[in-house]
Amino acid sequence: MSDALDSLNGLIVPLAEHALLLPNVAVAELVGFRLSREPGNAPPWFLGWMLWRDQQVPVVDPLALLGELPDETGRQPRTLILNAIGERPGVHFIALRIWSIPRSRKITRGDISTAPGTLPYVLQTVKLGEEGQSLCIPDLLGIEQTLDTAGLLRA
Repeated sequence: MSDALDSLNGLIVPLAEHALLLPNVAVAELVGFRLSREPGNAPPWFLGWMLWRDQQVPVVDPLALLGELPDETGRQPRTLILNAIGERPGVHFIALRIWSIPRSRKITRGDISTAPGTLPYVLQTVKLGEEGQSLCIPDLLGIEQTLDTAGLLRA
């Protein structure tokens, strides 16, 4: 079997209590946090839209989606732009407000194992080698679908 099938490059995105594990290909860019349009009457996990590369991108707070407390450390937030995967016409990206810089990690089959725990919008909780905390593989399609159902994918 080739090395390409046995490993992938991932990003670990630290949150308050949990961390997200994303494949590198899911991420388009990490940029400063700025909203171009505030939400009107929206769920607390929806922050608004940001203008990125001439597109209005919906911004989600992953802490609120996972039921974690807001970050009150005073750190500067950032925006992780993700490639949309739902193949909805005109929707190419969604964004997550994060508070730390993601770190890259090569992940091999032998490094990853399932871990207990279920959280909303998480496909699987995993342990990764020597990482101290469990990592959450987010349900990006589910998040995108929730944004669409709530009418929040487009500004």
